Amino acid sequence: MPRAALATAFAAVAALFGPGPSVPAVEAPETVTIPAGPFLHRTSAEVRIGTRRIDPPVELLALGAFAIMTHQVTQEDYARCVADGDCLPAATEPGRLLPQTGLNWSDGAAYAAWLSEATGQAWRLPTDAEWLRAAAERGFDGALGAEADDPSKRWLASYRAEVSRRGEADLVPHPQGHFGQNSLGIWDMAGNVWEWTESCDEKRASSPEGRLLSSERFCGVRVAQGKHRAFLVDFVRDARSGGCAAGIPPDFLGLRLVQDLP
Repeated sequence: MPRAALATAFAAVAALFGPGPSVPAVEAPETVTIPAGPFLHRTSAEVRIGTRRIDPPVELLALGAFAIMTHQVTQEDYARCVADGDCLPAATEPGRLLPQTGLNWSDGAAYAAWLSEATGQAWRLPTDAEWLRAAAERGFDGALGAEADDPSKRWLASYRAEVSRRGEADLVPHPQGHFGQNSLGIWDMAGNVWEWTESCDEKRASSPEGRLLSSERFCGVRVAQGKHRAFLVDFVRDARSGGCAAGIPPDFLGLRLVQDLP
């Protein structure tokens, strides 16, 4: 049958039966399911009793079920969003399956919106609690086990704890899988790429008995998670060049997304 006649025949069949099922523009990434359940979470908020800063309390949260990407977003993944005009370009390194770094919080939010549209699924940045739940034994909630009336002593204690946890800076991009899996089967958690979360910087005032007196959130600073918590101005792409709101800056900034499950 001539090609033109064949095309006409296919068109007639499509008109008769209607269009076939829609196919997502991008294949959904591989994920690990985290079941719903209670989770003990040390809040990322800064907590003070009067002028004295204390270790944030551990709270029992009821987390819903969610799926988290098995791997971090790679340069190849992010390039598709850039090609579609929905993400701003970011620096890349030569090599296969390298995580995309040099991303700020807005880049992460834009990528989540693009991936949601491209896959037909709802993707978003994880909360600090969700990230720690998924990190399992590789997560670190920042507890110091000490209090200090002198803010400088408290800051030094926090700094030493982060240095101990983080070790030397690792400024070499590593391919996917370099840091191995955690106990849940998620790759490269708490490696040298910190991952943005949707959690905002928060300041709380507490009574000596632990009662919350007031709380103020500032979403111009967001929490990034890795070997330790980092509090970063949301437009920063390279924390080492400035913009780290507190503590030791991350080596690299990237992302890993989640989706809510029923």
